[in-house]
Amino acid sequence: MPKYNPNQENVTVDNNIKTVFSYCNEKGKPIHKAKETYKKEDKFVYFPYSVNPTDGTVKSKKIKTIELKGWPKQSDIPNDFKVTSRYGLRSNRIRQFTQILYSKFKEVDKLIIGININNRFSNKTISLNWGDLLPILQKIGNEKRWYDRTRKLMINNEIADITTKLDRQKVYLNAGQLDAFLKKFDSFEKVSKADIESLSTVMETAPPSKISVTSNFIKTRDKINKVFIEDIIKNFERLMSAKNDNEKQWQTFFGKNSWILNHLFPFEVILRKQEAYVGGKTLENEDGRVVDFLFENGFQDNFALLEIKTHKKELLKKSPYRKPDVFSYSDDLSGGISQCLDQKEVFLKEFGNKERILDPKAILVIGLKKNLTEHQSKCFELLRTNQKNVDIITFDELLSKLRGLLEVVAE
Repeated sequence: MPKYNPNQENVTVDNNIKTVFSYCNEKGKPIHKAKETYKKEDKFVYFPYSVNPTDGTVKSKKIKTIELKGWPKQSDIPNDFKVTSRYGLRSNRIRQFTQILYSKFKEVDKLIIGININNRFSNKTISLNWGDLLPILQKIGNEKRWYDRTRKLMINNEIADITTKLDRQKVYLNAGQLDAFLKKFDSFEKVSKADIESLSTVMETAPPSKISVTSNFIKTRDKINKVFIEDIIKNFERLMSAKNDNEKQWQTFFGKNSWILNHLFPFEVILRKQEAYVGGKTLENEDGRVVDFLFENGFQDNFALLEIKTHKKELLKKSPYRKPDVFSYSDDLSGGISQCLDQKEVFLKEFGNKERILDPKAILVIGLKKNLTEHQSKCFELLRTNQKNVDIITFDELLSKLRGLLEVVAE
């Protein structure tokens, strides 16, 4: 039997086909085939292993065989693979790739990677074409570099928020980064309102030269608007399904979507403040009036006070004042009108000389018109038309405006 150098690899077979290297123990006995290099074909076969430093025993890795085909010389083999000393996978990117393979193909113990081979997946052996594998590894590497860079900036800026020793660094979106990110996803069914607003911010702040206004672009924006309005309508209907008064929830909803209330005006308005103080405090700092929403018109020379009740409030009393179609205001509606008139009067007295105020508009959103009978509906329209100081809008009318807007966007 030939004598080999102990505790290292030795050539144990050398013929006109291949050379075989084996690891030998302290006695110079071959105990593990480590590598095969072929002489008549571009093929190298490695058998990854580890050596226990205590007792010198050899243990095979999970992937027992790595076969590399198509590279003429060992030095030509990509750096993702170890081709000297114990062998196996070198780069983080290929280790991350194979971790996924292991989770899907739990029995695999052989990898064949080559330049001109077909991809094939079986329980024990996986063959991969290097031309297909390389782009995947490059994407893994790019993802890790992006994550490392983003994490570094995030940590720096978080520290900068709590100390003046560091300055915040701007985070830039590089060319192609957004496209690469969005291509990771096959579905956008679960996007939120915040996601849509973020996309809108990109569209609004991007240089005009970067935006190609095509029919497809217009359709895309319309689709974004359509999804957004559909979500608003869904939430509106959910609030209308509540069986109890939910005034605070309505105020929160309109606070987040104040643009809906803009459709109540025949002219451009700007939300000046939600839950705005409009005056009226006593010397004891009590009884101050607070309106749900204070709007200012686009010319900034007048205001509008808007009060939100709930869809559960009655519009008219159920029993006719005089049959068949004369009804009185309900307590909720008459109280709401009185509240609006009081807020308007106090606002004029308190701020009339400080702001450019002419005749502020007062709007009351209350009740559901669909709950009225035919006689009540006729009476309600007569009362509303002749109510010159407060505009009365019902919740279902506001919902109808939203649905009409959706129809326009969807066309």
